Amino acid sequence: MTLQEALKKLGLTQQEAVLYINLCQSQSMTGYEAAKISGISRSNAYASLSNLVDKGFAYTIDGNPVHYVAISKEDLIANAKRDFSNMISIIEERLTTQPLTSEPYLTVVGENAILDRLKNMILQAKARIYLSIDYHILDQIEEELIIACEKKLKVVILSSRDISCGEHTYYHSDRIASIKVIADTKEILAGTLNQCLYSKNETLVHIIRESIIDEITLITERRQ
Repeated sequence: MTLQEALKKLGLTQQEAVLYINLCQSQSMTGYEAAKISGISRSNAYASLSNLVDKGFAYTIDGNPVHYVAISKEDLIANAKRDFSNMISIIEERLTTQPLTSEPYLTVVGENAILDRLKNMILQAKARIYLSIDYHILDQIEEELIIACEKKLKVVILSSRDISCGEHTYYHSDRIASIKVIADTKEILAGTLNQCLYSKNETLVHIIRESIIDEITLITERRQ
């Protein structure tokens, strides 16, 4: 994720993010200066600067012309944490969901959504997590695996390379180019970083479990 993308997550548009970054790199700017440096048209720059002020990302210094000053990084982070904490509290208190009466096969699409689902499975696991996974994906979930190992979960990894995440079992395999993950023998995630199948369906969980066991058996036999 780029800095501009992170700022957009906080509610800024692309142009507002660009202008905020530029303001942070200067003590103050007029609308004309901001437009010139950013390459944004003057009318759009003035509108975006006004929006930054309205959203609490910048202040103005009265004068002729008016100058704009970015709020500090420290204030930005503090405000974002406070807003996010408030948002989470509201969701926890007010959002109700209808529990599923069956265990469907859910399609998860897109790298970010798949990584989020994978990380949540690891963090929510109670006893064990088995992963047959490409190393480049494994590298992106190292922090979550460290937490799992610290919680004394049984962590078993099948991949082309190992990672340092604490006490776990590792099986080397150069043939793994997809995702197969099973947590607590209750839920699975299988597919690629483009699209995965997620389910708690007992039959599918059993199939993926047996598939990973077969992989471990083949790897062990090749060692002998």
